[in-house]
Amino acid sequence: MILIEIEQVKRFMAGFLGGNLFDDFLMNEGKLAMDIAYEFNGRVLKEFYDTEEWEQYDTYSYIPWEREKGKIFSLVKGKKTPLSFQFVMMLKPEKVDEFLIKYHLSVRGEEIAGLFFNVIYDRQSLKCTSGVSRKTFVIDKTLEEAWDMEMKERMKELM
Repeated sequence: MILIEIEQVKRFMAGFLGGNLFDDFLMNEGKLAMDIAYEFNGRVLKEFYDTEEWEQYDTYSYIPWEREKGKIFSLVKGKKTPLSFQFVMMLKPEKVDEFLIKYHLSVRGEEIAGLFFNVIYDRQSLKCTSGVSRKTFVIDKTLEEAWDMEMKERMKELM
């Protein structure tokens, strides 16, 4: 796990909420404190959709970031910055194998519960952390090290 401190907050937020750099992620959960507090469970609620819509969206258990970021942006835009927020993002499952191939890792995708990226803001600072969840315990940390490198690479553009 790494911690990246973001100095260019506006630049990062423009990329996070307005760019496509994180469109291959799902929003696992989120919290946003402004004049009121919002808590987001990223699980898609099937009951919200009619049958045709569900057939179109029935891909993930969690909401794709590219579908949700506009709603989050509409909540945070304005003259006052939020008091705080935290978003837990998870790489889309079909992107995991691409990541494993890119870093020549021998781990199988089905051994990984999730590759995560957290965005944490508290009016004092904006920080991002990386994390890996495995389905079983292993001593080898090669996967975690590769995920840290991947997140640093992505963040270069927004720092």
